[in-house]
Parts: sequence; C-alpha cells; structure tokens
Amino acid sequence: MNKILLSSFCIGFLSLFNGQVLQQENFDALNTATIVGQAGYQKLNGANTDYMVVTGTPGKNFKIIGAATAGTGTARYLWKDGLDAAWAARTAGNNIIQIEYDFFTGPASTSNNGGGIELYDSTYNYYLGGLSMQQSNKTIYGIYTTATIVTLTDLGAGTPATSVVLPANTWVRVGFAYNTTNGSVTFKGPGFYKTVTGTDIKIPFELDYAVQNLLSTNTTSSDNLFDNMVTRAVATESLLLGTSETTSAVENSISIYPNPVTDFINVKGNTKILDVYIYEMSGIRMDAEIVDHKVNVKNLKTGTYFIGFKTDKGFVTKKFIKK
Repeated sequence: MNKILLSSFCIGFLSLFNGQVLQQENFDALNTATIVGQAGYQKLNGANTDYMVVTGTPGKNFKIIGAATAGTGTARYLWKDGLDAAWAARTAGNNIIQIEYDFFTGPASTSNNGGGIELYDSTYNYYLGGLSMQQSNKTIYGIYTTATIVTLTDLGAGTPATSVVLPANTWVRVGFAYNTTNGSVTFKGPGFYKTVTGTDIKIPFELDYAVQNLLSTNTTSSDNLFDNMVTRAVATESLLLGTSETTSAVENSISIYPNPVTDFINVKGNTKILDVYIYEMSGIRMDAEIVDHKVNVKNLKTGTYFIGFKTDKGFVTKKFIKK
C-alpha cells in the first residue's frame, strides 16, 4: 500500500448526539505480541516487532516503535480494512467522521518522530485529517491536505497560530473530525480546539496509526503508545464531549451516581469493565481504580470531568461534577 510521506513534502510550520461507531479498538482482547496479523491488522514498513500490543498501567496499549533514522521507508503505518464499507453504510445525515484516541506523550526525547492517527481517501493522496506529536519537543500538529499540498498546522490561538506543547509522560485524549459536506477539519485536545477549511471534499477510506519523521533528519527512535480509539459518523461535531462512543445498549448498561459527587462515584451496570480513567475537560487523562463498584474521586479539585470505562463491548464516557 502506498502512502504519502510527510517528509517527502516541503512542509512549512510556514484539527447527546446521534452517532455510529465505525471502528474502535482498546487492544485488551488482543495477545501481548505483535499486532500484525491479529484482528486483521496490517502494517507498512518496519518489522512486525515495531508494532506491539503491550501491557500498560492499567490494561493493554498499542506501541509503534519509530525509526532511528530518516529517509525513505522509515515511516510506520498500521491499519485494518473496513472503514470505507462502514462509512458507506452509515445513517443518512451523519456526514462528519470523527476520530478520538488516547496517546501517551512519553519522556523527554531527542527523536524527531511524530506519532498520531491519520485519515485518508482511497488514493492516499489526501489527508482528510490527522494529528501528530513530535517527540523531541511534545508539540502537537494538525494534518490536512489542500489540493495536493500536505500541511502541518500549529493548533494554538492567534495568527499565525501558536504552538501547543503537551506535558511529558502524560496520557491525553485527542481527536479530529472531517466534515465531508464542506471539507472542514476540526482538531481538539489539551490546549486546542481549532477548525480549518481547506481540505478538498473526499470520501473517508482508511485510518492509520502513524509514526514518521517530522523533520528531515533523525537519529533516535521513539515509543508511541495508543489506546481507546473510537471512530464515529455523526451529524454534528462532538469531539471529547463525553457522549456515547459505543452502541446505545452498551452506553445504557453503565450508570454512575451520585452526580454531582463529593467522594465516591458508584458504578452500576452489567457490562464487564476492564479499566477506568478520569479525564479533565481538556483531555488530560488520569488513571483511576474501581473497587467494589466505587471510584474514589475525593482528591479531585472542584470542577467537571469525564469518567471513561474501557469495557469488553467498547469505550464509554460519562460526564460528572466534583463538588
């Protein structure tokens, strides 16, 4: 499969709704080994051992090891087929495709690898949207295509836009949405919420977990960790809003109370819960623990949060208020 490599372009630094899940993955049902060949996953470039399901804290994550060099064939891509068919079968009117995932920013690094998820059309000539964080400085960029030019955009405020730097050694939830009606791309995560217009109107075909060099030189590899990816077709962009990211049956199988809460969230449901996370409204993730159907939130500051449940049926988020 042919892919456009960002390094092959001169990129100047010069994105209660009714939605459908198209693809999702939390990696917990997969073996702790190379992901290539499991659940239909395929790769481009690198060795199978560069694409691993690993034991995380908690649960399992997916890791791509970026190349320690630059040049042709150093980019890493992982995907599974079927997104195009799922998109074609979506409910009429759900003309926005949005992708959310958890990403670990990692420790200080000198690697110029950038890690994230990207969305393509069937020709692979168009990035319909994507995000990539450069490991060496933790700056996150939005990716999109105008005509035949692949662009990395800073995601902060102002003109020109300021850079958004993510905190090191932190799990974050980020996402992007592509509107197939007007070609706009929206990016959202900790410290950014930006919409750009410029991507041509195309049909979504495939999403890839991608690690590639964002600069022309590189001498250091990197570990890029992903978790809880959900792709939905929606009528209205709803990135990181804590709405259902699975079927309504799974969403309705879990309830939380009281809300607002002072100390413990009680969790009620008949779905197997694998892991629990607390998210700040910005997307910063904190690990949590469920004991006897209760989650301790006593140490949280007053405010609004999401609680995320990784289940054997999919990923569910609920919004709650900490008093």
